[in-house]
Amino acid sequence: MTAARKALWLGLATAVLAGCAVSRGLDPRTAAFPPPRFDPPDPVQERLPSGAPWFWIEDHDVPLVRLYLAVRAGEVYDPPDKSGLARVASLAWRTGGAGGLSPEAFDGALERRGMELGLSLGRDKGWITLSVLPDDLEEGLDLLERLVSEPAFRPDRVEWARTQVAEGIRREADEPQALAFRELRRALYRGHPRGRVPTGESIARIRREDLLAFHQRLVASGDWALGAVGDFDPDRLRAELHRRFGRLPGSGGGFPRPPPPAEPGAQVVVVPRPLPQATVVWARLGPSRTDPGFAPFEVCDHVLGSGGFGARLVREIRSNRGLAYSVGSFYQALPDFGVLGAYALTKTENAPLVVDLLRSEVSGLAASLTGSEVREARQSLVNRYVFRYEDPANLVRDRMALWLDGLPLDLGRRYPDEIRSVTLEQARRAAERYLDPSTGVWVVVGEVDPEAPFWSRLGPVRVVEPK
Repeated sequence: MTAARKALWLGLATAVLAGCAVSRGLDPRTAAFPPPRFDPPDPVQERLPSGAPWFWIEDHDVPLVRLYLAVRAGEVYDPPDKSGLARVASLAWRTGGAGGLSPEAFDGALERRGMELGLSLGRDKGWITLSVLPDDLEEGLDLLERLVSEPAFRPDRVEWARTQVAEGIRREADEPQALAFRELRRALYRGHPRGRVPTGESIARIRREDLLAFHQRLVASGDWALGAVGDFDPDRLRAELHRRFGRLPGSGGGFPRPPPPAEPGAQVVVVPRPLPQATVVWARLGPSRTDPGFAPFEVCDHVLGSGGFGARLVREIRSNRGLAYSVGSFYQALPDFGVLGAYALTKTENAPLVVDLLRSEVSGLAASLTGSEVREARQSLVNRYVFRYEDPANLVRDRMALWLDGLPLDLGRRYPDEIRSVTLEQARRAAERYLDPSTGVWVVVGEVDPEAPFWSRLGPVRVVEPK
């Protein structure tokens, strides 16, 4: 072997060994990485002639256009005696045909071009979405306009939708988790529109005329926002949206947001069911999205139970003791208030023990929270949030939702800095203020004795028979 070749092989061997040394030296448990960069594009904001905003991001990487229409509407606006109207409307509206096209002809027009058109009415917002290739944009807009302006609400589809919703309500009685959270809403929001849930009787009262009146009210006096993401010419799309949807109101005022609910007193709701396991949920009201306590409590919730296998509830109740099939915490911040809580699924005989552990972990977080837990929660929350915006459609949809909620439009951009600035002392104060299991509502679904002294220790006990 020549001297030159020897030198070459020696250099390669040295490089390989050095790479192996570096690889062995990287310990993922201790390695530090710079925070992910968060510099998403700002959606362009414009207005239609009627005042409705539309937000858009031009993106030519993928030959696809995604359009969104959102409106303030949903279950909280259902008439009290016809709770479930929004659910029935969701099904009957999209599947009933529109603009002189039968359901079969409408769906066939979508399928021929590979378009996707969906409609859903949730708790307090409705969304209509269209995905279409750029070359088919005009035809897709034709179908979207028909669906928004001229839904047929065919009688047979209305009856089908009522049957589907009624069956879904009936099945809730056989799904312990759905049943638990349904009864939690009833108790937590008692006397408030958010506390109303559909029943078979309320669904039976809904008629086609109710859906027609609901639709007319939406297009005449709803609060609408539009969005677009993808491979389109902004000037061309702007002209089309003005022509087709320029009359949709941006601030019609027809669906004013209800006032925030009152904090409920301590109580226990027992839903007797002959099941081998019990579902336990605790919840109370918490900070709103613009409350100074929002970011600190986001951190607390992550540490307590929503942060995966490293969260305290999961580690203590599931991993260490094996007492729960599933356990965790939750926090949702709404414009005027928030809701927070904890839950567990366990064997029926272990329900009291698990409740005591939940109470201990919840109430003890304020005093025992550590700086390392806060730092890890901050990093995890920011990482998760940043990666959400890899899809620009989420930027547009979030901006539309903020508009409809009457919140500052830069909340999304501010979120990482809000979380990064949370201190240990702020998180402890938030935990001390809100993590008090002696307040709020406990719901227990399972074969438990509501007269057992244990349950009355948590608050007045009320037995609910599922219907």
